[in-house]
Amino acid sequence: MKGNKRIKFTFLIMSIISLSLLLTSVITVYRIGLNSMSTSYINKDQWNFIEPNFYKSTRFDKSVLPAILLGIEVDLYGEKVDYYSEYGYIDAESLNDVKFIAFDKNSQKYVTNTVYKNIDDFKKNINGYVDISFNTVDGKYIKKVGNKENEINNHYDNVVPNINSSMEVYISIPKNLEKGDSLYSEYYFYEKDFQSIKVLKFIGFISSIVFLISMIIYLFIKAEPIDKNSEILKYYSKIPLEIIIFLLGYLMIFMIDLISYTYMDWFAICIFMVSVFTWISCIILFSKQIKYFDKKIDILKTSFIVSIILNFVKNIKDGIKASKRISLIRKIFIIGIGCIIINLCSLIFGYGGAIIVSCIIVSIFTAYILKKLTYLSEIMDGTEKIKNGDLDYKIPIKDDDNFTLLAENINNIGQGLENSIEDALKSERMKAELITNVSHDLKTPLTSIINYIELIKKEKNIEPDYINDYIKVLDSKSKRLKVLIEDLFEASKASSGNLEINMDKIELRQLLRQSIGEMEEKILESNLDIRLNLPEDKVYIYADGRRMYRVLENLLSNIIKYSLNNTRVYIDLNVNEDKVTLIMKNISSYELNFDPVEIMERFKRADESRNTEGSGLGLAIAKDLVNLQGGKFHIEIDGDLFKSVLEFDELNQDE
Repeated sequence: MKGNKRIKFTFLIMSIISLSLLLTSVITVYRIGLNSMSTSYINKDQWNFIEPNFYKSTRFDKSVLPAILLGIEVDLYGEKVDYYSEYGYIDAESLNDVKFIAFDKNSQKYVTNTVYKNIDDFKKNINGYVDISFNTVDGKYIKKVGNKENEINNHYDNVVPNINSSMEVYISIPKNLEKGDSLYSEYYFYEKDFQSIKVLKFIGFISSIVFLISMIIYLFIKAEPIDKNSEILKYYSKIPLEIIIFLLGYLMIFMIDLISYTYMDWFAICIFMVSVFTWISCIILFSKQIKYFDKKIDILKTSFIVSIILNFVKNIKDGIKASKRISLIRKIFIIGIGCIIINLCSLIFGYGGAIIVSCIIVSIFTAYILKKLTYLSEIMDGTEKIKNGDLDYKIPIKDDDNFTLLAENINNIGQGLENSIEDALKSERMKAELITNVSHDLKTPLTSIINYIELIKKEKNIEPDYINDYIKVLDSKSKRLKVLIEDLFEASKASSGNLEINMDKIELRQLLRQSIGEMEEKILESNLDIRLNLPEDKVYIYADGRRMYRVLENLLSNIIKYSLNNTRVYIDLNVNEDKVTLIMKNISSYELNFDPVEIMERFKRADESRNTEGSGLGLAIAKDLVNLQGGKFHIEIDGDLFKSVLEFDELNQDE
């Protein structure tokens, strides 16, 4: 399904891109043709939407020819009317290949870039590919392109700007222009735009095919490329509605402005295509966003302005509701409304004294608020102290308002928390004392049982023989029970802190080697390979040697009982930044599917079936003993790797 969504999303993007290219090509060709590249209606032969002949195009008749005529008029009369300046004109002196003659019928003045001094001689001797005759007196405009001649009445059609009413002009343009001629650049750009139109037509044709294929495949794939939980829709939904509407409106205006250009500009076309792509994408995402709303009106909730209004209304409602319980809010509301009314009155009636009164009220109110906020700060400081464990701290009680009630409630919470902690500690002590007393009471009869079993074992010729098997079972189970009771007794004392601790400077390397040496026989029986990684220098810590030995013994016993046979056990002793860390790592023979904190609880065992020996107290005792000696103990589990980590402060040799 995810693969189908990705494929459909890809074809959606392809559809948007191809549609953007298609629209860009069609609109650009249409607007450029409509504005400047269609056949001018002056030419009464075949009409083309995109005219291949520059001299028959709308651009020539509406843009280039008026500029030439205005340039000749300026050359003839020596000045240029401001009204014509908006059109721009081509300087007559820059027309090298274009030949012209202009004659003023009133003053008999003429201007030409040829040797001929009258229009008749000019017409007889100069014939170009394009010949244009313009007579303002008769209002006739004759244009010959090649062998085709067209004549229109300029008074009626208003084809070119109104040049001087007494001027007659004749212009002859050769078929091939040289680069030095001013008209050449216009001709060159037209030819370039004509080739670009061909490229755009090809792009439009290809993009239309790609669009159709992409849309067919998109509709065929049964998946939703943009669902309610898609990342792109989540990011889009964060954009305020106003920004989306502004972006769509701005892009629309921007695109309309771009397509009004007369000339072809590839940079503008690319910008237009990107704008179309963005516009279509926004519309699609906007429709998807509305689709997934339970109510279509909920789209307004994405509006920044609507959100502000809704929050303002909500705050007003909450404030009114809260003001019924908290007098301070009511006072703030009343004073705020009062100040607004006073200021409005001063603006309407022009009473300056109202502003002074308003300032006095605001000043008094500000002082009142600062006083209350100062007391609130004291309450916050007191809460922080209680949170950090100072349960005896009491927040001072001031005045008689909502803050006072808050301070009293916090004080009561602190007192209640202190009582709860005392009750919990008392209950824990009672449990520990109960376990200690029960363990002590069990030791006496158990000792008697063990002693009697020892006496029975010394008897000879016990009949029948299977009684000896019973004796062995009793001996084994009684000794295990003894160990369990001793562990329970010690665990109870360690957890309650009722254990005598004799702290002294001990050398941890030596104690670790001694512990391993005394358990060497059991280690060999379990086929474990102990790998020690100890520093060369002696490592000292401040601890109880006897209790520390018990910790190491418990950890090593745990390793022997629960390690996978024929595996390595790594014991690392590290000293770093005045901290001594002892890490014991072994591979468990059981699946370690429990929490590291949970395994350190009393009676919790890795072997849930309890097929192995052990009381489930070893790690709990080790943890309590380490804590009593000022150290830290924790367990880490990584797959089947079991790690016991002890941490103590290093003691310098000189201490």
